[in-house]
Amino acid sequence: MPQNLIHSLNPQNLTFAVSTFRADGEVPVLNEKHWDGGQCRIFKVDFSEGESWSIRIPIHVQSDSQETIASLLRHERDVLEELDRGGFHWAPKHRGSSFTFDNLVGFPFLALSWIEGSPLTWSTTDPPRPVRDKVLRQVAEVQMAIIECSKENKGTATQYFSRLMDNKLRRVRNGQLPELTEQDCFDQRDLLRQVILPELENAPFAIDHGDLAAQNIIVDSEYNITGIIDWGFASKVPAQLAGRLPRLLQLSELVLPPSPILQEDRKAYITSLRSHSSEAAYWMALIQSSPDVDFHHCLLESMRSKGMHHALARLGWRLPYCESHQR
Repeated sequence: MPQNLIHSLNPQNLTFAVSTFRADGEVPVLNEKHWDGGQCRIFKVDFSEGESWSIRIPIHVQSDSQETIASLLRHERDVLEELDRGGFHWAPKHRGSSFTFDNLVGFPFLALSWIEGSPLTWSTTDPPRPVRDKVLRQVAEVQMAIIECSKENKGTATQYFSRLMDNKLRRVRNGQLPELTEQDCFDQRDLLRQVILPELENAPFAIDHGDLAAQNIIVDSEYNITGIIDWGFASKVPAQLAGRLPRLLQLSELVLPPSPILQEDRKAYITSLRSHSSEAAYWMALIQSSPDVDFHHCLLESMRSKGMHHALARLGWRLPYCESHQR
């Protein structure tokens, strides 16, 4: 973020700025603590009757374009409002927003409802079972609910991924992606037909959170999920991407096989899906039960991520197998 844009930030004016979003015009109290996420700095404001809001300011976006920064916030607002219309209750509610640098804060921002709780702690030992399985069942329900409330017919999966690959090839030829070669793009295209599930070629698109990791899953003291935060990377994608394994069940490194704990976690997750009869549950179980689920995930992710594309190309478009990774 260019320093001249950061210097325009006036967080001390946040309380006055957000008071305009309330019918009673109440000026809240600004919490002294703030949090830094991937794109945003988050502040908390508290109102007298006990309501709190989260204020997201995208000061960490790596762009010198004011319009790019504002458009990222507009996109997040649109995602949250679509989820709200669909009855999804785990996302924060949009309370107000400003998409200009010409405001009291000196920066675009979103005002959202505050979700009470703490980020999920997740490691190979914490939480233990059966609490671990309780969390996984809830994450499955969250992911199913996202898909069900946002599904929309927008074309085929092959058309979507082909557009991504065509755009990337143009950028490679224009010298915008020096870490990739044209052959890397051709190799990726040749593998696409191997990972597209025919049953989902014409399935609807749906919202994918983009980073359903532990730090974005908020839980109470009993490990009940109270909300999902940080929707800045969410997008509407084919069901084959929207129904993929959530971040906390993906490989932590590009090595097979998954650890025994991860395999057990995945088994619990898929078992919970099979107890539901929804369309989303069927899609997710189909995707996540594939014997090559990790390679399928990485290849599809490589079409959106230049880092994953580069990593798979350097590995010869396969995931190496390491016996020591099993232990």
